[in-house]
Amino acid sequence: MALNLSDKIGPLIAAAPAPCCFLFLGALVSIPKLSFFAPYEDYMIWVMQGLVLLALVGSLISYRRHRKVAPVILAIASTSAIIYGINANLDTYYIYGGMVGLLVVSTWNSIEAKKVEAPAD
Repeated sequence: MALNLSDKIGPLIAAAPAPCCFLFLGALVSIPKLSFFAPYEDYMIWVMQGLVLLALVGSLISYRRHRKVAPVILAIASTSAIIYGINANLDTYYIYGGMVGLLVVSTWNSIEAKKVEAPAD
């Protein structure tokens, strides 16, 4: 369970520095004052895409443990939505929808990993 942290923290880290997500993560952004990333928006967009792909890799690693296809399909769809949203003039509907999808996948993978680790009675 602790081996696969990229699946769990990837979506949050990917969203934190992106200026388009400041409304979505308003409470988290206001605490550490992440507005200093604004001048580096061009670079942060690439970083965000890389971290979203890292979350997808984490989901694929989780798949190898629990062999459930549905979370992987949702992870691929969510990752595709985020990357499309970023490259389509920052379409927030796709970005936010993809982030929610990755959050669901992360939770789902954690539940499935616990089922696999639980000893059979």
